[in-house]
Amino acid sequence: MKQHLLNNKYLYGLILGLFIAKLTFFLGYNNFSEAPDSWAFNQFVDQLTAHNFDSYVGERTPGYPYIIYLLHHDKILVVLVQMLMGIVTAVFWFKTLLKLHFSEKMAFYVSLFSSLYLQNFFYETFILAETFMLLLNSMVFYFLLNNYFEKKQILIEIILSILIAILILVKPFFIFYPFLIFALYLIKNFSFKKLLSVKLILFVLPMYAYFSWCSFVEEKIGYFQPTAYFGLNLAQNCLFFAEKGPKEFDYIIQPYVKYREEMLQNGEDASMAIWKVWGNQHLAPQYTRFSDVTNQFGKFAKATISSNVSDYCYFTLTNSWFDFWKVYDMKPLMKFQDTFFDRLVSGVNTIQMLLVLLLKFSFLLLSFYYLYDLFKSRKINSVMVLLAFIHAAAILQAAVTYGTNAKYAYPYEFFMLVVILLFLKEKFNWFPKQQHIS
Repeated sequence: MKQHLLNNKYLYGLILGLFIAKLTFFLGYNNFSEAPDSWAFNQFVDQLTAHNFDSYVGERTPGYPYIIYLLHHDKILVVLVQMLMGIVTAVFWFKTLLKLHFSEKMAFYVSLFSSLYLQNFFYETFILAETFMLLLNSMVFYFLLNNYFEKKQILIEIILSILIAILILVKPFFIFYPFLIFALYLIKNFSFKKLLSVKLILFVLPMYAYFSWCSFVEEKIGYFQPTAYFGLNLAQNCLFFAEKGPKEFDYIIQPYVKYREEMLQNGEDASMAIWKVWGNQHLAPQYTRFSDVTNQFGKFAKATISSNVSDYCYFTLTNSWFDFWKVYDMKPLMKFQDTFFDRLVSGVNTIQMLLVLLLKFSFLLLSFYYLYDLFKSRKINSVMVLLAFIHAAAILQAAVTYGTNAKYAYPYEFFMLVVILLFLKEKFNWFPKQQHIS
């Protein structure tokens, strides 16, 4: 037993250190947090509890609400479980770094300090899906970075298929994962034989989960889609050129532009202007159901984008895509009872956010270097896998919506750091080689 503890001292030290840190934060905050998005999760849990979805309007998918349901909608218990998820996430980070041939000592310090990033603690107190998504993404990348593309093991494919299916049920945005994984697999030493590979198992559960849920949503709201938000989100991308839309959509354009200008003048988040068009019932009495209204928003957005492609591309790049590389701060949505603790947390949080902003900028610069390296060597290694996923997420989220886009980057921020560390290790030999894998 003593030898086992010595052989795994860094792993157990990581778990113990994070347990103490999270318990300290929990005792200092002693509360749970809710954002505007939390309402829809809570409503879904109520419907799960009542086994009645007659009032379901298509707002949320079941992945995260089901966790809350299993915890009997006890929000303090949800916070504690999410803190436990944070510890498990750190363990996967630690194991991933070992697989990438960092030493145990290095893996320990990187995982520990990354886990002490205060935004992790903040998200863990919220009734929001980000902590669960971070855990699932970290598990997926653990398998992908463990020589996945050289292996053909049915068990690994099944595990990944399950993890991605759960991710999709948490957030349908991740539907691109199996396609990107299989594309990377094909690109690496391409042959036509690889088209019929055991890795096609990856698609089975994710596609079943996605289309089954879309069928359920269609039954409830009349539209075959994972949530009713798609049209509304797409309309957010038309914010700065909404007035260029077809005249047949003036009943949407006029109030949309009006709210946009008012919110910009008042220094408010104008990306929410389209929500005011819905909230103030500008489509009534013809369209009153949320799903019908967002469907009309979708029609307006598609018509406006198709006739203003250059504007769409310009504003997608300068707003939605650009915002992905910012740092989203959850601290303003939290209320601390202890003034000293609040000031301390705010000070540390400000410093950490600046460091993460620097991290993202460094990652972007390195991306250009590795893009050149890819054309030069045509190798698909761990860095290329991470670059593919992070940049695919950045582009896809920008194409779909505008507003709080920096939250989409949260599950990838640690892996941006991993890319930088791999660069420093491989190009400058900064870190010692791994000596032992427990």
